[in-house]
Amino acid sequence: MNQLPGIITEILSEGHLSIVKIEAAGHAFKAIVIDTPQTAPWLKEGNHVEMLFKENEVVIAKSFSGQISLQNWFESTITSIETGRLLCKVTMDFQGFEIVSIITANAAIQLNLTIGDQVTAMVKTNEISFATT
Repeated sequence: MNQLPGIITEILSEGHLSIVKIEAAGHAFKAIVIDTPQTAPWLKEGNHVEMLFKENEVVIAKSFSGQISLQNWFESTITSIETGRLLCKVTMDFQGFEIVSIITANAAIQLNLTIGDQVTAMVKTNEISFATT
């Protein structure tokens, strides 16, 4: 499980949903949660949280440019690659934090990934969970 410490900087709510903006490692992230500040005491601006997201929820792009609907994308450097017959574990450094992505081995070959490559890691807003600290 990938984990980044952050601080809640903004909360936009409608009905039972909130989009939460988090500052982590000098970067802004967004997550959608099925809670509001009225229903979840931890959901307050200024609170420290741990952002959690699974390895198979991290998309990797190489030489990314243009627009995309994903709100969470961040530049990282590949530090290791472990390739099996079906899957590939790509470990990246993001501002001193280790981020892991599990992609298909075929995708890693198509992207021609190598250690030291600068890549863009991406995570959808609905794939981020929180743990309170």
